[in-house]
Amino acid sequence: LDFPEVERATLSNGVEVRFVQRNAVPTILTLLSFDAGNAADRADQLGTQALMLSLMSEGTTTLNSVQIAEAQERLGAQLSTSASLDRTTLGVFALAANYEPSLDLLQDVVRNPAFAPLEIERIRAAQLSTITTERTTPAMMASLNLWPALFGEGHPYGRPTSGLGTPESVTAITREDLVDFHRSWIRPDKLTIMVVGDSSLADVVAALEPR
Repeated sequence: LDFPEVERATLSNGVEVRFVQRNAVPTILTLLSFDAGNAADRADQLGTQALMLSLMSEGTTTLNSVQIAEAQERLGAQLSTSASLDRTTLGVFALAANYEPSLDLLQDVVRNPAFAPLEIERIRAAQLSTITTERTTPAMMASLNLWPALFGEGHPYGRPTSGLGTPESVTAITREDLVDFHRSWIRPDKLTIMVVGDSSLADVVAALEPR
């Protein structure tokens, strides 16, 4: 198995970049991986990270959710989010020709989420619905019980890996809680950037330098 060469660089603000060149198609995938997952939720605010992450692409201080969707279509880009116990990841899959404007869109979503009240209630309702499903699906029910048994209910890892929280905790989350979590964890000092695609390390670094 021939693993690709991983090139590394450090931005002027100290953020590490890992790059793999792949030029079979003119696209670039960029992932911003933050050192904080749903294990960072406070014990009395389970589900905060999941709610925050779902809301980040639903509106910024300058773009609403429809405008973000339109921008993705115009650029041929696709935003993505994912989470684990220890990582929060936001990314963009972009055409190489539209890489910098696609990064601008990702930057806006990451740095300037609006957490608009109407969007909070819409996404909160969706998360509560998923929690209900989680408690009636065998595989999800196993997760609800396995991790507390392994790590103990008081341990950050002793929580369901979905990170959705409980109906009570999610209902109680406020906009201020979301803003505080974002401010505490979605920061450059907790960030690693991973890029794969049709470019060079020098060009990627130039595009990623603080704008």
